[in-house]
Amino acid sequence: MDLVSIVIPTLNRPEPLRRAVASALAQQGADVGVEVLVVDNSADGNAAAVVAGLTGPADRPVRYLAAPRPGVANARNAGVAAAAGRWVAFLDDDQEASVGWVAAHVAAARASGADATFGPVEGRAEDGASMGPFEPYFSRRIERPDADDVTAIAAYLGTNNSMFDRARCLSDEPPFDPRLNESGGEDSLLLKRLTLAGRRFGWAAGATVIEWTPERRLTWAYVRKRKFLSGQVRTFTHHMVSPPQWGRIAFWMAAGAAQSLAAGAAAAAFAPIDRDRSQKALAAAYGGLGKVLWAERFRPSLYGPGLVS
Repeated sequence: MDLVSIVIPTLNRPEPLRRAVASALAQQGADVGVEVLVVDNSADGNAAAVVAGLTGPADRPVRYLAAPRPGVANARNAGVAAAAGRWVAFLDDDQEASVGWVAAHVAAARASGADATFGPVEGRAEDGASMGPFEPYFSRRIERPDADDVTAIAAYLGTNNSMFDRARCLSDEPPFDPRLNESGGEDSLLLKRLTLAGRRFGWAAGATVIEWTPERRLTWAYVRKRKFLSGQVRTFTHHMVSPPQWGRIAFWMAAGAAQSLAAGAAAAAFAPIDRDRSQKALAAAYGGLGKVLWAERFRPSLYGPGLVS
C-alpha cells in the first residue's frame, strides 16, 4: 500500500496545531496509508507537549520532529527528510483539512498522472466573524475541473495544501532553498525549478482546506506586506534559477512598475469615496512595487526566530 506523509511545519501555534493534526488524523476514504509528521521550528520545542497529547488510529502514527534551526525552508526540509511516504503532503499549522483531503489528492494524482497536486484554500476568520474584503487574500480558488493540468499557472500555487511525489519532486538536497528561510517564497522557487525540469501539476478540486486567520492579520497593513512579498517572489524566482532568466526579470519589473503606477493612481482616486476599493488598489500597487524591488535587501521577514506570520 502506498503511504502519504502529511508534513505540518509549526512555530509557536499550539492551539491551531491541535486542530491541524486532528484533521490529518481524521482522514477517510483513501486506499493509502497515512503518517503525520509535526515539524517544530521553535527554539524551545513547545509543540512536543501538543503532539504528546494527541493520539490517532494505530495505523496512523503521529511523529514529532524538532527542527530548531529557524526558518520555514529548514522546517519543510526536515519534514521531507523524515518522511517515509511515496507522497509528501503539506498542511500549514493554521489550516484544517476536510475529511476527504488525502483521498482527493491521491485520486487527482492518479487520474492526472501529475507529479504534484494542489487544492482549494478557504480563508476564514479565527473568531468566526466575516472576513469582509480580506477573504480573497487568504484563499485559493481556481475554477478548473478535478485532475486538470495547472502547470501553466504554477505561480498561483503554493505548498499550503499540496501533495508531491517525493521521488519526482523532492529528491534535491535540500528541496527548499534555505536562502528564503525568513522571507518565504521557498515553495514558489521549488515549483519554478520543477516546471523547468518538466514536472507537471494537477488540480485536486475536492481537496479543500480551511485556513483559519487570526484577527491580527486582518488589516490592510498586513495585506500590503504580503502583496509586496508576492510581487517580489514573482520576479526573484527567475533570478534564483540556474541560469537566471534575465528576460523574464526585465518583463516582470516593467509590468510591476506599470502596475504600481496604475494601481496607485486608482487608490488615490477612490480614497475619498470608497475606502475598501482604495485599499485594494493600494495593495495591488504594493504587489507591483515588489516586482520592481525584488532584491534581497528589500525583502520583509515573515518567518524566522520566534516570529509568527
